[in-house]
Amino acid sequence: MDIDWSNPKAIDPLHEDIGNFLDLDLSYYKKKAYAAYESGNYEEAARYYLVLLRCNIQDYNSIYNLACCYGLFGKDTLAAKYLERAVKAGYKDINHIKQDPDFGKVRGSDAFDSKVDSITLEIKRKQEELGDVIYIDNSALFKCRIHLPRDYDPAKSYPLVVGLHGGGGSFDQFITLWKDFGELEFIYAVPQAPYHLLKDNEIIYEWALWPTGDMEIMERAKEITEKYIAKLVKDLNKRYKIDGAYLMGYSQGAIFTYTAGIRNHHLIKGLIILSGPGLFEPIYSPFMGWVGIEWPSENSIKAAKDLRVFIAHSKDDQVVKYELGVTSRDVLLNYSYDVTFYDFEGGHTIPPEVLKQVVEWIKK
Repeated sequence: MDIDWSNPKAIDPLHEDIGNFLDLDLSYYKKKAYAAYESGNYEEAARYYLVLLRCNIQDYNSIYNLACCYGLFGKDTLAAKYLERAVKAGYKDINHIKQDPDFGKVRGSDAFDSKVDSITLEIKRKQEELGDVIYIDNSALFKCRIHLPRDYDPAKSYPLVVGLHGGGGSFDQFITLWKDFGELEFIYAVPQAPYHLLKDNEIIYEWALWPTGDMEIMERAKEITEKYIAKLVKDLNKRYKIDGAYLMGYSQGAIFTYTAGIRNHHLIKGLIILSGPGLFEPIYSPFMGWVGIEWPSENSIKAAKDLRVFIAHSKDDQVVKYELGVTSRDVLLNYSYDVTFYDFEGGHTIPPEVLKQVVEWIKK
């Protein structure tokens, strides 16, 4: 149907197909847009982002990503227009806008720079209206999703795998990986990360307060998260008969798998690193820019060398470069760790083949 959706009088609410747009799987288009962006096909990515936004005009992250596509095309006027639209919809990370390499081709043009200047003033004005933010340490109750083996026997001991999702993900999404492990032979637990944000009208979760850009706050948040992960492992050991605990982290979750796992190595049998960072390397998030991270000391890493480590990294990963996974492997081998390294084709993803390799590695 050819409908002018901007004109309500042209809409026939009694037509049986009028609401078919409600059946669209927006997550499919989002994945297609992201995959096209990762492969460098920015025109294709822009098409999918426009389809997404046709159904959700408040999706400020997709509007921002569309602006990035225009920036990569070198279209300064379009990049500026969609940046302004992203901010109007709710995007407010001006620091990321100013350092995002996707705008390298248009940064310096009058059309783009003048728009960024006006956006900066508007964001600052809104922030001044809201006042300052401080952070208070406190305790809270967090959910943890559990999947047990099919014929779970409470009298029997099982390995434990604690999954830490990537930044901007959710524990509800990450728990569904159990289906790709095959026949589950271990207890799979996925905790709720402590910091939540609203993105694309959905609640997403972060393991640290990186969006603040405040190094002191980020480090405090990291320390609290590491203690939280350690306490989770202890609590699960009390609830179930555990035969060795493994931390499995993806992307941002892999960072905390390293830091919490190494610092609490007495609680952990092994680390599973999926698309993780380079140990001792600075961390760059494509969504937040450079973020502060204090890696465990050399002595801490030496003390934890009994940990088994499985690293999987895509050769085509454009978010966390493949070379960073190789760096971590080499650092750990240098400290006499038992490291298994598995590379695969694809982007910043966790394909089922990787999880099958994880299962085989745990069995060894």
